[in-house]
Amino acid sequence: MQEENITNLWKLYQKGIEYQNSIGLRTNIPKFVDFYEGKQWPNATENTKNLPRPVINIIKMICRNKKAALLSVPVRLVYESENVGAEVEKFNKFAEYIVKEIGLDEIDKNAVDDSVKKGSFFQHFYWDNEAVGKDGEYKGGLRCELIDPLNIFFENPCLLDEQKQQWILISSRENVDSVRLKADEDTDKESICGDELQDNSYSTKEQDKEQLCTVLTRYFKKDGKVYCERATKVTVVNKPFAIIPDVEAARRELGYVNEDAPNNSLPDDAEGESYASEELYPIVAGYYEKREKCIYGLSEVEGLIPNQKAINFNIAMFLLNAQEVSWGKYVALPNALKGQKITNAPGQVLVDYSGTGNGIRKMTEQTIHSASLDAVNMLTNLTRSVSGATELMTGEMVSSTMSGAAIAQLQAQAQTPIEELRNTFWLAKKKQGEVLAQFYRNFYEQKPFNYEKTLEDGKKQKTIDKFSSREFKKTSFNVVVEATQGTRSSVAADINMLDNLLKGGAITVEAYVEAYPDIAIGNKSKILEILKNKQNSELEMARAQIEQLQGQMQEMAKLTEQLTGVANRIMPVIKENNSLKVMCAELAADRQEAIARINQANRQITEQNKAMEQVFNDAQALSQGYLDATEQNKIPNA
Repeated sequence: MQEENITNLWKLYQKGIEYQNSIGLRTNIPKFVDFYEGKQWPNATENTKNLPRPVINIIKMICRNKKAALLSVPVRLVYESENVGAEVEKFNKFAEYIVKEIGLDEIDKNAVDDSVKKGSFFQHFYWDNEAVGKDGEYKGGLRCELIDPLNIFFENPCLLDEQKQQWILISSRENVDSVRLKADEDTDKESICGDELQDNSYSTKEQDKEQLCTVLTRYFKKDGKVYCERATKVTVVNKPFAIIPDVEAARRELGYVNEDAPNNSLPDDAEGESYASEELYPIVAGYYEKREKCIYGLSEVEGLIPNQKAINFNIAMFLLNAQEVSWGKYVALPNALKGQKITNAPGQVLVDYSGTGNGIRKMTEQTIHSASLDAVNMLTNLTRSVSGATELMTGEMVSSTMSGAAIAQLQAQAQTPIEELRNTFWLAKKKQGEVLAQFYRNFYEQKPFNYEKTLEDGKKQKTIDKFSSREFKKTSFNVVVEATQGTRSSVAADINMLDNLLKGGAITVEAYVEAYPDIAIGNKSKILEILKNKQNSELEMARAQIEQLQGQMQEMAKLTEQLTGVANRIMPVIKENNSLKVMCAELAADRQEAIARINQANRQITEQNKAMEQVFNDAQALSQGYLDATEQNKIPNA
């Protein structure tokens, strides 16, 4: 093909490839991907064909942990405006609807994956006229695709801000028939034909390369407006066209000519200009770590490859050593074996025919050294420490004796480097929000969408509305990247809290399963159904027991009534018996008192009798003495 027949875009494409080769991107990035995917050994040679080729892929482990840490805090784009009367809430609801429609969260995950492995990610937003919305009727919609760093080129790669570039070029492999259908009417469509993949750095194998051609898409700015043009190597597919559509022409085509935008308290702009002074490229560039004076960033893999090679090689040498000395080696004199084969089978008996008694002997083997494994452990620990992928950052158990507060504090400190990487990604998200707002304000006209609205009683209601770009044509927005409540990595903490609540009896098993994180359990609905069936069965058993108890209570009530009648009849007898007992007790007390008095009187009588007897005795003695004295003295009787 003659040089003069090559399109201008193809020449720019070749210059972009030359720049990427000059800084090693087209050599290094495929190598980064290979090492991440485990392709870490070169092809075997004659000297290395027996060398084991183990792969202890610490690169993938570190990259996946870094990616998980970057995405552990979910974020959303929030639009704010100082314009009075602007329906900012409606704009945000519509933005959330479109983000879900195009699957932007999944695209962001893949973008972070690209940046960790390749150093950069590039998101390309475009309007697809053939797209069908969720309602199945609305034609046309915003779409997003990831561009490989080796497939995007810039006018000045040393300039980090993609919006300040004079042009941005994207290469892609597309189906020939599809390219012909999208080509301008005056394009020579027969000149669009299949071609070979240029500079195949990834060693990609194409199934139908005759049906694919390399298409170059270039965006450039002129007078503050963004234009797009497309070409192959020898054919201009689409001449430059503005990426922002003529809204008024579209309104006339759709039949909205007589409609006016709702009154939003904003002054009408006679010239119909937006507040934005300059249109934005529909491209968002982000990097993992900043490369000095280059829009292409540094990846996590780049500094790990030498260590990964050393780890693999040391383990391979250890295995080779074990392989070489595991099987015994023998020295045999000529004719000592006489056709016998040494198989190392257990219990094998060999006959020595040499006659010397030393015709067959086993060689002394070297012991297997563990120095290479010690070096592997040292390299692995140092690599994890330097890269920040320590046990604290990855969430591994550090020590069973440490308190939860101490571990949390150490984990917070370990996350500090991740915060810087996360903030870098959030800056790219802010640029993403600005590009999305440009599409919302210029492409969507009478687009139906739905969202959940919270009512005064706290219930949620699905609301259907329509979005019109004309309402926000003159509204300027500020984009805020807002972290949503909770973190993706808080699942373990949630489960731990639920376990404690269940053990403490604060919640039921049903509430425990209902609140259990969805991503940590795959069959929650089935478990809830089983628990509900069990609960219903227990309720039926409880009802049966209650009915049985009610019957027993009725029988007991009848028995109680009978006993009450008997008690009513014997109560007078009991009262009478009680009265008699009281009377008997009183009589017994009186009797005891009388007996005591009688005994006391008897004692008094006895004492009196004794006194009278004494008096009598004294009187008798006195009388006898008197008689005796009279008798002796002859005293006459008085």
